[in-house]
Amino acid sequence: MQDITLTKKQQEAVEYEGDQLLIRGIAGSGKTTVLLKQAYKILMKHPGESVALITYNQTLARYAAELASLLKSERLTVKTFHSWAYGALFRNGRLPRVVSGKPQTELILSCIQELKKTNAHRFFREARFEEFLQDEVHWIKGMGALTRETYIKVERIGRGTKVKVDRSDRDKIYDLFELYQNKLKQKTLCDYDDYALLLKQQGVQESQKFDNILIDEAQDLQQVQLQLLKNCARKRIIIAADKGQKIYKTSFTWREIGVNITGGRTKILTDSQRSTEQIMRLAASLQQHDPLCKNKDDEFVPPEMPSRQGPKPTMVHCTDYMEEEVFVANTIAHLRKAQPEWSIGLLSRKTASLNRYERVLNNKGIDCVQVKKEGASVLDAGVKLMSFHSAKGLEFDAVFILCVREHNIPLLDKEQGEPDEEELAVERRLLYVSMTRAKSVLYMTYYDKPSRFVDEMDSDLYNSEKA
Repeated sequence: MQDITLTKKQQEAVEYEGDQLLIRGIAGSGKTTVLLKQAYKILMKHPGESVALITYNQTLARYAAELASLLKSERLTVKTFHSWAYGALFRNGRLPRVVSGKPQTELILSCIQELKKTNAHRFFREARFEEFLQDEVHWIKGMGALTRETYIKVERIGRGTKVKVDRSDRDKIYDLFELYQNKLKQKTLCDYDDYALLLKQQGVQESQKFDNILIDEAQDLQQVQLQLLKNCARKRIIIAADKGQKIYKTSFTWREIGVNITGGRTKILTDSQRSTEQIMRLAASLQQHDPLCKNKDDEFVPPEMPSRQGPKPTMVHCTDYMEEEVFVANTIAHLRKAQPEWSIGLLSRKTASLNRYERVLNNKGIDCVQVKKEGASVLDAGVKLMSFHSAKGLEFDAVFILCVREHNIPLLDKEQGEPDEEELAVERRLLYVSMTRAKSVLYMTYYDKPSRFVDEMDSDLYNSEKA
């Protein structure tokens, strides 16, 4: 870690000495590296201080922990927000059982059905609003809008326009939120969104705080989570974020978090240290359609093209999923033989596809691991299978993005109708993030109708071929 050569902009971010710092940078610009360099500097300069690196998902946390292990310091902790919050809540006493996934969905739907008996509002009467209502409950908790008055007044920035919500609608939504919270309390349950709220209510013990907190991929954390982390940093908080890679429907401003980003407290990294020029130009041609780019959002970081050269990305049209499997397996076999030291990322939207491809590759004699399921390293060579979301923050020599077709990316639900601009923006960023995991080689495959996002890419920047 000490031997990594930094760019001038990266070095400026590492050398910054203030108590608050925001690092904004494009995909592959070295934000995680800068955070770890900052951690190393603090550990060397302040021997008595503790440092925590907090990330969003488990896969990225493991990756960061592998890198952080090079620093060899017991004063450095690497965790996801939820793993840290669980420990802090456990120290406070008995933690309610967590409900998530299908049981959580069923609990919210039962609340909707209960309200439907006495209320004819369209949100409760029509099944097409069920997903929206579940998402809105999640958003209310993330914003910390826990009273009816606060929720009715809070700005719903980033919530899209497909579902129109006025003051009276919010009143009914809060009825659902209140009923859901009461049901959780009655059953001695909580959901993962409650972790930050419970800690905010109970307080965090000093033993669970840190002198320095560094946050990676902060754009995908919730407002209340970031506020809590900021208040748990005794001396410094350093945040790395890229709004152009925001793949969850979070909404906040740095001022609301309590972070001052003025007066040199923001450092911007614009050049990719990861991908070739060919990969970044194609990804940038897709990103140009992001509303953040089109509307010239202040926090959007336009990329500078890298000088490192490589082959054009390849878009592969297959007749069906079986032909897609054959093409991917054969191409990976060739790559493994030609470049045995390479890491290869196989990215899919759905876990079911990962399970299928694990069987396909194993049948062809190709060793592979599902990173999230098996907790495997992403630093060593070999084939790594993971979802689009889990790939956030990682990098591979070669990347295969599977099933880049309509109804998969963007993920479309016939009952929900066409996605609005905000929903499409999140889906587009998900593909952008997946593309920019590739360091040297990028393949995208599809069958049936290609994703609408393929039409947004500059066709001169990729090779098109049939399997």
